[in-house]
Amino acid sequence: MADQTASPGVPWGTTVLFVIAALLYMAFLVNLFGLRGGDAMGRGMAMGFAAVIGLMLWLVLASLFAIAIFKGQMPAYAIAAAIVLLPLSAIAAASATGLYSDRYGDWLLVVPIALPPLLALYALWARFISLQASLAPTPTTAAAGLLIVLLTAVPLVLTVREFAPDPARDAARAAAEKAQEEAMEKRRQDALAEEAAQFARLGPDSSLEDYLPHLAPGLPRFQEALAGVRRVKSRSQDAATLLKEGRLGELAELWEFDIDAATVCEAYRQALKIQVGGISRTRSDYLRAAMDLEYQLRNIEWLIAARCNLDEALTDAATNLRAASDLPRFTSFADRLDALRTSR
Repeated sequence: MADQTASPGVPWGTTVLFVIAALLYMAFLVNLFGLRGGDAMGRGMAMGFAAVIGLMLWLVLASLFAIAIFKGQMPAYAIAAAIVLLPLSAIAAASATGLYSDRYGDWLLVVPIALPPLLALYALWARFISLQASLAPTPTTAAAGLLIVLLTAVPLVLTVREFAPDPARDAARAAAEKAQEEAMEKRRQDALAEEAAQFARLGPDSSLEDYLPHLAPGLPRFQEALAGVRRVKSRSQDAATLLKEGRLGELAELWEFDIDAATVCEAYRQALKIQVGGISRTRSDYLRAAMDLEYQLRNIEWLIAARCNLDEALTDAATNLRAASDLPRFTSFADRLDALRTSR
């Protein structure tokens, strides 16, 4: 307010608020720049965090202005303008962020990046009357006000235009979206055709690994792939190799491949030990490891029936399951593994 003097002593309120504003501004910038890359989920999270932090930042800026008005010296017309421009600038920053993430270029980020420091610096200028000896009120207020009004007005105008009825624009956007959907569908169909062609080239001289992408239950070619695997000449040796490479999880249907159990017994035993070792509370993914082991039950039953000795791995598995979780599901699974071990 005009003709007021600064209160004596250190302006702790202004200092603390300015530091808080600076910290919020840095966090705000991190999330703004997070809108420029990553996947849709990452950009959505960045947008959400930016909105929450931005709201907090503008509340702190409003507090800085309140202190400047009551303890500093701000022209009356600037006070009236601040009451209007502060909420409008917050809306403008949010609008610019939304428009940027939708279809506009990087230049729109200038609005949410530039507005907070402009507002904060003007509030500091108004609070510390000594600054006004070198920065006269009228030109300083005019320059800062012009920049703030410009940065506030541009995204608001663009937002109004964005949501105003425009048949030609809407038709052009609809056509562009349709073309994009058609291009995506064409790429999907091309990928399916290429996958079908690759599958058609598989045969007895192929490897078990060549069939793995088609062998998950529920995939459209699962039965065809299973029949193809049973004709692969090197399937037993291939399975042993894959097990030695630590790819046990990809071989949950091993028992259906019509392979020689003796050929894969040792490799499976070692792979199973590694899997069982992951069932430990010292690891964050121990429940996932336990659930993955459940998928191996049919393989374990098949190998035990074929006289493959898995006693050590099954003992460790039952012990680890009971130590890692007291869920009835895993307790029952541990009991089942114990029964299989003693049934040999």
